[in-house]
Amino acid sequence: MDLLWLGYDGLSVRYVDVAAVLFYRPALDGRIVRAYGRVPTNIRAVVVTSDGVFWPSSRSAEQIRERWAIWRMGRA
Repeated sequence: MDLLWLGYDGLSVRYVDVAAVLFYRPALDGRIVRAYGRVPTNIRAVVVTSDGVFWPSSRSAEQIRERWAIWRMGRA
């Protein structure tokens, strides 16, 4: 599977596009609004893509980083 589901209504990103996984901080709200249109409830992490888009996730940063690492190992 090449898509990482972020926990919101069909919001997912391709693993290959993930550049960073950040812990959610309210200071990121402006970037999240530009990407997603609003700041949803339950944000636990933010996924930054290679083109600089900040997507919210209801999953923890640790969960996302673990899945991302597993995907990268499978491609090696």
